[in-house]
Amino acid sequence: MQRKVNDVGGLTGSQIDQAEHDPTFYEKRIDALLMLLTGPKVQAFTVDSLRRAIEQNTPEDYSKRGYYEKWLLAIRQLLVEQQILSNDEIDRRIEEIKQRKGH
Repeated sequence: MQRKVNDVGGLTGSQIDQAEHDPTFYEKRIDALLMLLTGPKVQAFTVDSLRRAIEQNTPEDYSKRGYYEKWLLAIRQLLVEQQILSNDEIDRRIEEIKQRKGH
């Protein structure tokens, strides 16, 4: 059986920072988005499908992305898979927000 990208048990790696920290605004927003999309009112997808989407990262992408960035990219993938939004719709909305913020 092939090791999944997130299965790092027994491998050597860098030290993990286990210090508690206050969640950032970015982290809180992504967590809230996930709770809304997986909650009983919307049920866009399951947490199990989120894990599957995260595990589909390449080892390089998995190692360079942060925890919540992996969540966000998986949420996007699942919204497209479930045909709730298209990639074009998401990209247009991101561009609208960037324009509004002056980026």
